[in-house]
Amino acid sequence: MRASDAIGGGALSWSNAGDVWARVEPAGAGRGVGFDTAPAVSRYRLAINRREDVRAGWRVLWGARVLRIVGVRDEGAARIDLICEEETL
Repeated sequence: MRASDAIGGGALSWSNAGDVWARVEPAGAGRGVGFDTAPAVSRYRLAINRREDVRAGWRVLWGARVLRIVGVRDEGAARIDLICEEETL
């Protein structure tokens, strides 16, 4: 959620949508393409039990890592795959 502050800026906050168990697999690495992206991007594939509310753009906290969901693969099975990239500052 984005909230405006008194001087024209904004603050971004996140809310917890729940805890889930996931199978985490490395899915390779690549290079960032934008000016403000990290030079190397780590990718992961997470398999979780089916949820209808998960969307690209959400974040996953995995220990001290923050993973951004860039895609959701849903083939109608009991589990869905989340395609994620690690966020680094």
